[in-house]
Amino acid sequence: MNTDMAEDTVIEILRNALQVDGDFAPSDAMRLEEIPNLDSMARVRMVLEIERVLDDRLSMEEIIAIESVGHIRELLAAKGKPLAEG
Repeated sequence: MNTDMAEDTVIEILRNALQVDGDFAPSDAMRLEEIPNLDSMARVRMVLEIERVLDDRLSMEEIIAIESVGHIRELLAAKGKPLAEG
């Protein structure tokens, strides 16, 4: 299975939350606290972006569980965000 679409979606979520340009492309292993400028307001924007992409609300437990870029991808997959197939 190809995860390019999911990667693009996750990167788009983070770029929108951080309000940065196209040069930002974190790895799955990157923890949220390692992302420059991901302050409390950017985290709120990140949650709102995830909810927008999913067209669904996240529970407090789901929000708290997001610790890395990979966790965002896992959440999207768990919530049924379709992945591109190669």
